[in-house]
Amino acid sequence: MSKPIKYIDKVKRPIIGPCPCAVGHISCGYTVISQILGCPYNCSYCFLHTFYGRDEIVIYDNEKDILDQVANYLAKAKQPLRVGTGQYSDSLALPEAVSLAVKLVNLFAGQKEHTFELKTKSANIDQLLSLDHRDRTVVAWSVNPEQIVRTEELGTEELKNRISAAKKCVAAGYPVAFHFDPIILYDGWEGDYQAVVDLIFSTVGPEHIAWISLGALRYKKKRYPETVRIDLFRKMDRFIRAHSKDVKVYLCMESQAVWQGSGIPEGSVQ
Repeated sequence: MSKPIKYIDKVKRPIIGPCPCAVGHISCGYTVISQILGCPYNCSYCFLHTFYGRDEIVIYDNEKDILDQVANYLAKAKQPLRVGTGQYSDSLALPEAVSLAVKLVNLFAGQKEHTFELKTKSANIDQLLSLDHRDRTVVAWSVNPEQIVRTEELGTEELKNRISAAKKCVAAGYPVAFHFDPIILYDGWEGDYQAVVDLIFSTVGPEHIAWISLGALRYKKKRYPETVRIDLFRKMDRFIRAHSKDVKVYLCMESQAVWQGSGIPEGSVQ
């Protein structure tokens, strides 16, 4: 069932700013462009179901204002930023998101300091393939085993189609990234997640992967115990390192203790 959409043409609040990170957790240094609030997909675990208090999608459709705000923010930044549209919605699921994405790819191509990330569970990449992105945009996919895609990520693209879209983006010269978030534990999860890692590296060479993030299931402030999270992150890192020792891996929304316990070097991604 489609969700109602509310369009707003005047953006009164700042449309771009640092991604909120929980107290006591290490930030990945993400900066968020929040053009769209809400998502057309129906992932069972998504915080957006309750974040706004209603199942409605809000779209700020004054693209000129948004682009001006982003350009000004970048010009004032004192350090390189990683900027994305995938925090409060999917970066490519809706036509309005794709429209702005094209313009943002062009905007970021005009500078050399900052990186733009599009994060999606779709395969809507056709309009990106002919753009002169100049390596300033990373196209990223949230990934999970097909069992989770089928049962928990309703309305999203099949895993094989996400990976196929990543291959097309690499052919168009884009660096790509992958987000295993949330990692969900169930009987046989290790084999299924290892198979996803193997599929990624057999389709996309490690030299084309900008980063891979790992995040454990978080739902209404409940999460796996710290020792369990450390164990699953260590296993996931081992699956990845079997293919590449150099690909950047980082944790999402985790404490210093979990970073240290997992053996994954701390640090933001830019």
